[in-house]
Amino acid sequence: MNVSTRCLFPNFSLVWLSGNNQKSLSPTSLYPKLTPELIKELGLENGVETSMSAFLLEAEGKKALFDVGLNEKMSRGILQRLEELKIKTDDIDYIFITHFHLDHIGGLLDAKDNIVFKNAKVYVPIEEYDGWINNMPSEKNALQVKTMKIYEKQVIQFTVNDTLPLGIKPIEAYGHTPGHTVYRKDDLLIIGDLIHGEKIQFKYPEICASYDHDENKSIETRKNILKYAKDNNLLLAGMHLQSSNSSIYRNFYKN
Repeated sequence: MNVSTRCLFPNFSLVWLSGNNQKSLSPTSLYPKLTPELIKELGLENGVETSMSAFLLEAEGKKALFDVGLNEKMSRGILQRLEELKIKTDDIDYIFITHFHLDHIGGLLDAKDNIVFKNAKVYVPIEEYDGWINNMPSEKNALQVKTMKIYEKQVIQFTVNDTLPLGIKPIEAYGHTPGHTVYRKDDLLIIGDLIHGEKIQFKYPEICASYDHDENKSIETRKNILKYAKDNNLLLAGMHLQSSNSSIYRNFYKN
């Protein structure tokens, strides 16, 4: 399986870091509105192909990660991909977080809750930080509170009006979580968890995965962001897009 694929852009390179060491299928039951007829139409009888990925962007002599995958106790996939590229965790300059779910921030800490990325500035959306740290029941945010506390000297909160290092532009994509954010760099859009099931949601963006925090907002956001990407002829990189074709897609959404 091709687990690390590099895409070259005029001003930067992007490496897809797969957290999967083999093909991954999620059950169709994760999509409550997916009818038997749609399952047959879309060829999903065996499940929905997915992946668990992060992305490494290199520009201006700097290295940036977009999300970091799971904690190493659950999976070392992202760390293995970096090791294969001969990149040390201390080499990472920036980390841009799309949202605070376990499979996106878990890898910030090692198995003993030590900082993994000692030299990285960690950029987190202020709405996401506030939603999880200040407005989430304590039984649901223990990991998030712990991680942000341990990284407090490295964390930088931002709004969608800010321009981030390397010319990264954050774009509001709320719904999946309170402050879920996607990131644009030139002709690339890193979409986080905007899409969980590629074969389903590009064609039927009104179908949500059960992970979505606010279903109505998620549907609105998904339609808006996909239209924005199409109108601007952007490439899409998604953390749960299929583990083929390097998780890079263009112009999948049709009005």
